[in-house]
Amino acid sequence: MFGNIGDELTKQTGAQMFNRFKPQMQALSQVVAQRERAQLEHAQRLADASNADVSVDELPDIEARAAQLETMAERASQADLVGWYFEEFAPDHLDNPEKAVAYAGLNDDEWQNQKEAWAKNYRSTSPEAEAYSDEDLAGLHVENTFGVPLEEFEANVVDFRPSEAIQDVLTTNLRTVEAVMATVAEDMEGEA
Repeated sequence: MFGNIGDELTKQTGAQMFNRFKPQMQALSQVVAQRERAQLEHAQRLADASNADVSVDELPDIEARAAQLETMAERASQADLVGWYFEEFAPDHLDNPEKAVAYAGLNDDEWQNQKEAWAKNYRSTSPEAEAYSDEDLAGLHVENTFGVPLEEFEANVVDFRPSEAIQDVLTTNLRTVEAVMATVAEDMEGEA
């Protein structure tokens, strides 16, 4: 009971703080989105000017990226990064994110029990399932339900940690720039 009250107070206090600094956050999000876009454009120019087999897959829309950063910061201030991740970010990467959230951050024992439960369910409804391991049946279930391989589901859902999600979202465009630069550098070094 008291835990729920404390969680609600944290969310309310965080929301109040975020609202107080919202204009600054909007400005900061715009600056970051603009600089990321400029860096990605320069990375693409560098790739085009070289013989390296690399390119920037997609140039993000500045307004959409700024909104993504702002929403992430707002939800972080409300201690709701799990909700943000599965509402805003995960839908681009897996099917049924609203169902996937139930498996976010499971510990090893909980995850093993879940895979065993899925396997048991498959075996109870299909005699052919007896020939497959728990891992195989869990992989089948995840692929059919969430549209991704088991390993990807484990990495992005089961092993979900809010701090890592923030880092991933904040650095995704920077990692792209770094990858282009590294590939071009390797290509140029090979020509020397």
